[in-house]
Amino acid sequence: MLAMRASWTALAAGALTCSVAGACAPAGVPTASSPPPSVVSSSRPEGRPSRPAEAAESAVAPGGAVAPSGFVRRDINHVLVTGQSLAVGVSGAPPLSLTQPFGNLMFNTGVMAGGEDLESFVPLVEGDFIPGSKAVVETMSSAFANLVAEVAREDGESHDILVSVHASGAKPYARLKKGTKAYDNGMAQVAAARDIAKKLGKSYVVRAVANVHGEADHAEKSTRYQLDLLEWQADYENDVKALTGQTEPVPMFHTQISSWTRMMKGTETSSIPAAQLAAHTQSNGKIVLVGPKYHLAYSKDGVHLTSEGYRHMGEDYAKAYRRVVLEGKRWEPLRPLSVTRDGAVITLKLAVPVPPIVLDTNLVSDPGSYGFEYTDASATSPSIVKVEVTGSDTVAVTLSAPPTGHDRHLRYAFTGVRGARSGPQTGARGNLRDSDRTPSRSGHPLHNWCVHFDEPVP
Repeated sequence: MLAMRASWTALAAGALTCSVAGACAPAGVPTASSPPPSVVSSSRPEGRPSRPAEAAESAVAPGGAVAPSGFVRRDINHVLVTGQSLAVGVSGAPPLSLTQPFGNLMFNTGVMAGGEDLESFVPLVEGDFIPGSKAVVETMSSAFANLVAEVAREDGESHDILVSVHASGAKPYARLKKGTKAYDNGMAQVAAARDIAKKLGKSYVVRAVANVHGEADHAEKSTRYQLDLLEWQADYENDVKALTGQTEPVPMFHTQISSWTRMMKGTETSSIPAAQLAAHTQSNGKIVLVGPKYHLAYSKDGVHLTSEGYRHMGEDYAKAYRRVVLEGKRWEPLRPLSVTRDGAVITLKLAVPVPPIVLDTNLVSDPGSYGFEYTDASATSPSIVKVEVTGSDTVAVTLSAPPTGHDRHLRYAFTGVRGARSGPQTGARGNLRDSDRTPSRSGHPLHNWCVHFDEPVP
């Protein structure tokens, strides 16, 4: 399908323990078991096919706020999309989602709606032009909205989404934040949607912002990206509430970058994923980290996704959205909660959306030690000799000797090969995932993969 700008008919209706904060205290450590094969989990069997984001309540960090439980239905549920090239579907040709199976909407100007001539709602489909180019692509928008609509219907509810993208490729936060053209386009989309809904006699709310960003700030070596994310979300929420009068929060959903080895000549490591994780853990639910992106299908350039990769990413966002917006609960990605050590054995306790955890070398190839690294300030750090699952939410990492150096760290999916294509075979990656078996509308395994991290070791 070619781009559909201005081509639609409007709708008329419608040891020691270290927490992730760094505090340490005495604790024990599980006993190690035998080495894992290509796919290994704890002895706990996989349960029924999980609902999206069926996270264990115990995964919520102490003191973590959750979204309000009093969900109020609205006719028009608006999700704004910001970010850079992965938010506008660069390399996502051909478009795949050419029909709308539910009641999801976009503006008459297309899914990448811009800020002008926003006059009506039409069925959400892909096949729009990337702004400023002739590329016709698949974004994550349709896959995201369609999975949300489907799982809502499975729960006996109707929750159709209006999606509008105002992202712009290759731009750091400074060129997307409040006061920029991209941000102003987002606010124009809110104002237009509010007014169209009123004319149609429909109730309206902005539910969330979906953000796919961070690569440009990596290139600029940003040291304040965590603070930028917090500011970004606060500006959206304040300005949206001023325009709509709503009391509902406007959380920002985002994913870690996983492509630093390839883009702009590449680097071995990046500080941006850690900033994205920190924004999640410190925002009391306002910044929601969906997960990493190393498990997705990347295009030949090794930086952007394929059409199916964008579909997969959209469905990852849909699971977190369901948890937070529809269920009013806290979403936790597969991430560290605490690190303990007893001699040469480091034990990692994790927040697990759907236990048990699994070491999977089928869907993601093993970069070595399943993606785990150990480092300290000694001249010769002990090496990792074993990584094994010892519980439904626990991994044991055995070193060649008890560490003696200071500044000890356990890292995961942290270091890649400079110049290597991103993705499940060659990028900065790891093999740790949960057992989420949420059915995908596009045939993708929707497990939750462990985030990139760098944690202190006691």
